[in-house]
Amino acid sequence: MFKGPFSFSGNKSRIYKLYLQNTISKFSRVHEPFIGSGVCLYNSVGGGIGLDIDQNVVGLHNALSIQDFPKMVLDKYNRFFRDPEGRKNSYYKLREDFNKSWKEEGLSSNNLDSLYILVQHSFNSLLRFGPNGFNVPWGDKKFDISRIKEAQRIFLQKGIEVTHGDFRELDLDKIDRQRDLIYIDPPYIASKYQYGGWTQQNDIEMFEWISLLDELGYKFILSNTLKHRGVKNELLHHFSEGLHTKVVKMTYNAWSARVKAVEKEYGTIEVLVSNFEL
Repeated sequence: MFKGPFSFSGNKSRIYKLYLQNTISKFSRVHEPFIGSGVCLYNSVGGGIGLDIDQNVVGLHNALSIQDFPKMVLDKYNRFFRDPEGRKNSYYKLREDFNKSWKEEGLSSNNLDSLYILVQHSFNSLLRFGPNGFNVPWGDKKFDISRIKEAQRIFLQKGIEVTHGDFRELDLDKIDRQRDLIYIDPPYIASKYQYGGWTQQNDIEMFEWISLLDELGYKFILSNTLKHRGVKNELLHHFSEGLHTKVVKMTYNAWSARVKAVEKEYGTIEVLVSNFEL
């Protein structure tokens, strides 16, 4: 199992390994309209299409099409992280350097290598920007160049395609109704994670779109949280009626270990909803 080309908050590698691997292996291609780290897409048999509304996420994936990108990342890392004992300070120096470039030219081939390193070391693998650029604090994690080398091999070998766009812009004409799967992992209304801009109206529009996929004969799996810390997603509850729903038994203790205000999630009900039996 490959965990995806870069660390990302909400990564589905554990759910994939425990609940999705056997199912996804039966499909030719997997398409992710909320690609994030793209775990299901990268582990698919024959690649697929990914979309995301975050240009930075799209940029990190498409950087893998640059032939010498792994070398660029390694050279940048060696340039800034020469002192093993001063990795935290090195991180903030790299962040400052990246933000200066980002303000001048936006995200580009000149600074994608820096962003990749920053995300690897950021707190809780967050990819977050403010008016002055990337603003996530140091996360004290290891750097792994082999991961991006493997990601590039998979990206090129499977012909993975990642574009910027809304989930509804997924090109259904490129998707085989019988052989392909659409895996949908949107921001969760009932969740400990904070996703800016995603509202109940977005959920309504997404459920309408998924219902259309079902009517047209496309196979889908939706990941979501039905309940968290007393907050229930009633829209998801009604949407899932008549579909196949599997409860995902997971606890995410890494977050609560670092942030004392966040309780362990024993009261969370995470689900996989599909229009076929998993």
